[in-house]
Amino acid sequence: MDVGNLKQLLRSFNLKPNFTYGQNFLIDDSVLQAIVKAADLFADDKVLEIGPGIGNLTRALCERAGFVLSIEKDPKFLPILKSIKKDFPKNFRFEIADALEFDYQKTFLSRHTDGSGFTDNYGNEHPQLSADPDKVRRSGSDYKVVANIPYYITGKIIQILITAKNKPSSIVLLTQKEVAQNIVAKPGDLSVLAISVQLYGEPQIVGIVPAKSFYPSPKVDSAILKIKLYRKSKYKIADEKKFFKIVKACFAGKRKQIHNTLVNNLRLDKNLVAEILSALKISPAARPQELSIEKWIKLGEKIK
Repeated sequence: MDVGNLKQLLRSFNLKPNFTYGQNFLIDDSVLQAIVKAADLFADDKVLEIGPGIGNLTRALCERAGFVLSIEKDPKFLPILKSIKKDFPKNFRFEIADALEFDYQKTFLSRHTDGSGFTDNYGNEHPQLSADPDKVRRSGSDYKVVANIPYYITGKIIQILITAKNKPSSIVLLTQKEVAQNIVAKPGDLSVLAISVQLYGEPQIVGIVPAKSFYPSPKVDSAILKIKLYRKSKYKIADEKKFFKIVKACFAGKRKQIHNTLVNNLRLDKNLVAEILSALKISPAARPQELSIEKWIKLGEKIK
């Protein structure tokens, strides 16, 4: 799809980009294919798509996955979603909903006890998903997320998904390049967001997407970010609320030394802080971004 095709599509549905919703439509077919490839879809996969918009990525997902549920905030795109439903009546559903308020605890598909197929959360039967037992690799509410969302809600969406009781197995989304680089950062460049994501999964940048791949073109380049969530927690944290309180307090003084941020921002006794840091072999002069996740966890355990 090029800009001309997109404008014609928008005119046919009497649509135009809504800047309030941060709508920039992806028109580069090679990027669409890269996103689908990154999602690693199989015939029995269930996909939650956030922000289908003009539906070009949606159609590609429907061609590969067993079931696709798309949620779109802007009701003006309802005619496009209905047209996709006509072309994919058995494996596509949509909802007009705000991704920040959507109930992610819903079960996507429930496997029949006799192994004869699946029923989605709308009551539709999907017997074809279990026609070949070798292709049915998972059961229950397992699903993958593919999202092309406004960049200003990226952090919130990621946080909702990675902490949900009904977590997806993976998340593939388009985001601002700098945000993606921030998320995959290593010790030395860590941030609160990077620590939050890497506690629950393994992020990687699949590819860089230039601004010209969108219409209207954003002012920044983008990236395809994939997060594979851990099936079993890699890290054990007894009190996550306390853990993040410590992390956020220290990053509130990012350029300050760890000893000073613990004393000043958490009001801890300086002698106690010195003792804890020495026991953990953390330099008092270390900056918050320099500590590994393992060090942060041990630090949280030491602070009572």
